[in-house]
Amino acid sequence: MDRGSMQQLSLRLSRVLEHIGVNRYIRTRRRRTWLMKETLDRIRNEFHGYNITEYTFGSQTEGTTTLGMKSDIDTLICKNDWPVILDWSEWIQGMVNLLVVKNEQSPPQHCWLQYVRPDLPLPVTEVITSDMVDSEGRVLKTNTQIELQEVWRLNSESGEVVQHGPSRSWDEMIDYIIAFHCTSLPEECKFLFCRPRPGHWPRPDTLATARQTGVFLVPQGYTEDPSRPVKCQSTTLHVPIENMYYPLYKREWRFSTSIMERLLVFDMNIIQHKVYVFLKMLRKSIIKQVVDDRFSTFHIKTAILFTIETYPPNIWSEDNLVQCVIYCLTTLLRWLKIRLCPHYTISGVNLFTGKLFKHEQYKLHTMITEIIYSHFQCLYTIEMDNLGRRMSSVISPQNIGVYTRCTLNQVQMYGLYQWWAIQVINGHKVLLINDKNNLYQSLIEHFETLNFLKNNGTEIEQEAASLCIPSVCGALASIQASRCIYQGQPITHNILHLYQLSFDSDLLSSRLKFASMLYCSGQYEAAANCLTFCEGLLGPAVWQCCACSGRQGTPQDYEFREKTVNTPFKDMLRKYTALHVIFTKHDIHCVPRHLMYEMFRTVRDEDRQQRHPAFDYKWMDKIVIDNVPFLHYLQYLTHTQLNQPERKLRALNNLYFYISSRHHGGHKDTAWNMLGHCYELENELDQAWFCYTKSLQLYPRNNAANWHVLRIMNQH
Repeated sequence: MDRGSMQQLSLRLSRVLEHIGVNRYIRTRRRRTWLMKETLDRIRNEFHGYNITEYTFGSQTEGTTTLGMKSDIDTLICKNDWPVILDWSEWIQGMVNLLVVKNEQSPPQHCWLQYVRPDLPLPVTEVITSDMVDSEGRVLKTNTQIELQEVWRLNSESGEVVQHGPSRSWDEMIDYIIAFHCTSLPEECKFLFCRPRPGHWPRPDTLATARQTGVFLVPQGYTEDPSRPVKCQSTTLHVPIENMYYPLYKREWRFSTSIMERLLVFDMNIIQHKVYVFLKMLRKSIIKQVVDDRFSTFHIKTAILFTIETYPPNIWSEDNLVQCVIYCLTTLLRWLKIRLCPHYTISGVNLFTGKLFKHEQYKLHTMITEIIYSHFQCLYTIEMDNLGRRMSSVISPQNIGVYTRCTLNQVQMYGLYQWWAIQVINGHKVLLINDKNNLYQSLIEHFETLNFLKNNGTEIEQEAASLCIPSVCGALASIQASRCIYQGQPITHNILHLYQLSFDSDLLSSRLKFASMLYCSGQYEAAANCLTFCEGLLGPAVWQCCACSGRQGTPQDYEFREKTVNTPFKDMLRKYTALHVIFTKHDIHCVPRHLMYEMFRTVRDEDRQQRHPAFDYKWMDKIVIDNVPFLHYLQYLTHTQLNQPERKLRALNNLYFYISSRHHGGHKDTAWNMLGHCYELENELDQAWFCYTKSLQLYPRNNAANWHVLRIMNQH
């Protein structure tokens, strides 16, 4: 292929990659979203008192994925109460330390972890179940104990654990790794900073930051044979420890430089980013058919990191994209020829070991050579993201396939925002409504922590705190207001101020909780005005967000999806997203009495058997309501108290038409129960009975309608 043809192919490939989401805009949004998740997860864990730190690594955080890749989520959970030390001088008092133990026979990138006492810098001598003693009398932590500690959580969904290397999960699309952290770098992990290289990349500031990241210790043993995967089976607890047989791979822990590697990917420019994503697509579409996942994305990442370091920076241009791909493939060919793939950040490691057989390395070498010398004809056969179709069409790339560029960006952004709103923001809101007795004091302390982060944290910590503070203010206001209503005291100005600060938590939920408080405290005129304002905020671009297990989510309208493309997620939350309304026992006096039945939806043993032990506890013992039906229900009650029959009837009709004419998810059973109560107040018991039975048809178990049916039968 002559240079002119190569440039044309490069420009076309670059344009197609842009249109399927491999561009600066999507990359930036993805990275910031996932880094925000890490920050909010850390805030959540601190509130609960969990001494862990959650990280999300891999393609999601890097932004090196597309819709067609269907990339999984790689989560590392670091247990901070078990510090790893390299030397006795690093011992930390008051914590069980884990000392890295290596000898001449230790496999590359692996070590043992020896227990050290928390009171004195001395070895632990007592053996704990599922740990082991080596020939020198050292008590070592086996990598199987992690699985024993987490098995209840990992089995919670289906009873089966999905295993990928050191990770365990209940879902093929989510990988969880439990790890420990060492703040110091072992000698082999200083490889990046001491080996000779041209010097233009990585940048000095990136290297300086990478030096401070430390390493993780993940539970994975060493194996030289790719046909023998490392299996960490649970230990039989009643067998005496001295009679247990522990293969070597069960005592081994692997060094992981995940944070360091993420910094390096973040340091890539957009052309290098495109080359990396295209190589991943090539691997998944073409190479995987021959060697499955044993030739992994990590091999690709390592190749491009070494290529960026080795080749001059001026080669990375849009019209040289294909040639840059060839440079990376040439790096791989060189490694396949010598049967050695070095680790970029750790010395002495061969990444082919335990992955590829020798004959597979030869086959892979032949395949990559054919790809290069065929001028990437296989590119036109790639079905992922319609890449081949887009490349082979004579039409302009942006008009090829099912989606235009704008629509593809929309699909990616609203999908990312939907995940962000449900998993991250709603997850923080849920933690604020737990039932612990000291919730109010915990919220005060949480509020002070968030204020400190808002004023003194990093940029992303400040944004995370500003997202969380309104929800905390709303929870504090509702608890205090409930106490005032119960004691017959007026609502103070301080409580009203907290409510006002809570209005930015999302579009409607905090305002509706405020309106509900006004109604319950007898301030009907103020409640009516607040509800009228809330109704004016509704529109086709508003999405009712529900994340409760066992309930179907409400789909987003086109207008909402269109907004996600160019609107910051913070603005999407406050202008177009209505999180469901939640009341607990702590603010029970701020909700209409009829809805209190929702807290007691679980009546019989049959109900409890159908509840999910790991997820349903978050909402089934609380009052959880969708925004729009709750708005109309409060309007009906308020206008009834104000003796405004026309407005009352209008609210009743709005509630009826919302439930009966819309195909929406969420808590439709609760909406039917609210409508039934309205008909009861209208003395139309046949209509009320119809509503409660419709609710029971949707959810026969764990439904407060059971109480209402019994109540009507008893009264009438």
